[in-house]
Amino acid sequence: MAGFMAEVNDVRKIYRLNVKEPGIKGAFRNLVHSEWTEKTALDDVSFRMEEGQALACIGENGAGKSTLIKIMIGILTPTSGKVTVYGKNPRESGKEYLRRIGVVFGQKSNLWIDIPVMESYQAVKTLYRLDPKEFKKNFDMIVELLELAPILSSPARKLSLGQRMKADIGMAFLHSPRLLYLDEPTIGLDINIKHTIRSFLRQMNQEQGVSIFLTSHDLDDIDEICDDAIVLSGGKLFYNGSLNALKQQYVHERTIRVTGVQKNDIRTRLPGASITREGRVTRIDYPMDAYGADAVLSAVSQAFDIEDITIQAPDIDTVVSHIFSREKEAAAL
Repeated sequence: MAGFMAEVNDVRKIYRLNVKEPGIKGAFRNLVHSEWTEKTALDDVSFRMEEGQALACIGENGAGKSTLIKIMIGILTPTSGKVTVYGKNPRESGKEYLRRIGVVFGQKSNLWIDIPVMESYQAVKTLYRLDPKEFKKNFDMIVELLELAPILSSPARKLSLGQRMKADIGMAFLHSPRLLYLDEPTIGLDINIKHTIRSFLRQMNQEQGVSIFLTSHDLDDIDEICDDAIVLSGGKLFYNGSLNALKQQYVHERTIRVTGVQKNDIRTRLPGASITREGRVTRIDYPMDAYGADAVLSAVSQAFDIEDITIQAPDIDTVVSHIFSREKEAAAL
C-alpha cells in the first residue's frame, strides 16, 4: 500500500436539536420559547485509511456511521477535529476530489429516473469530460461484471431495487474513481444480487486497487468485501484493526462439524467441549485457548469414522453480537 489516503483526527460532530411538545400547543410554545438539546454523533474519532484498503465501518443504529461517511465525503462539516483525504479537507478540495471518488447510498439513486440507464451513463461521460476510450473500457467492464446489458434501455423508475443498485454501482465506476464510499449498498436486495455486487466490489479492490469505505448492517457484505474494520458505538471508536484480529479478540470458541459414525465418546477426549448431534452430524464447540487445532483433529479422528469434516471460524455476525452484548453489560455496571 502506498501510504495514508485518508486521516480522521479527533473528529467530533454535535447536532443541535429543537425540543418541542407535541400538538398545536407545543408548536405555539416553541415559537415563543425554543428549547434546544445537543446530540453527540461522533466523539473524538481518529483513524487512518491506506491506499487500496477495503475498510468496513461497523456499528448499531445511531452509532455515527452515516455521519462519519458524510464528513469524509465532504457533505458535513465536523464540529471539531480534522479530516483529510488525499491530503486535503474534503469540503475544500473541489472538482479534483470529486473526480477521485465514487459515492453510492443504498437508499438514494444517482440515476435519472425518467431516462434509460444508458443515457444516465452518457451524462456521466459528459459531466466528467471522460476520454471516449476510458469511458468505453469502463462501460464494457461494468456491463459484463454486473450483468447490466438487459436493463440499459430501461428508465430507472422501471427497474427493480436490485437492478437499480447494480446500475448505480456501475455508474460510480464510469469515471475510474480511486476511492469508493458505500453506505448500506445491499439493503433490501436478494441473495443473488448481493453476491454479484460483492464479487464485483471485491474484484475492483483486489485487481484495480480501488479503495473502499463501507458501512453496512449486512455482515456478509463486510466479510466478503473488507479485510479491515473500525467499530463505532455511541459515537466513539471502539476498535480499529483487521477483521481477523477482531474475530480472535471477541470470539474464543471454534466449531467443528463431523459427519460419520462415532466409534467412542468424544467427550472423554475433549472434556471442555460442547457436543450436540443432529442425525449423523456431530457439532463440537471447543474453547480455542484450551485445545489447539491439531489436538482437536486428532481427538476427532480417533472418535469417528469420518466421512466429512468442516472447521468453522467465527463469523463477523457472531463477533458483533459479542462486542455489543459486552458493552451493554459494562454500561449496566
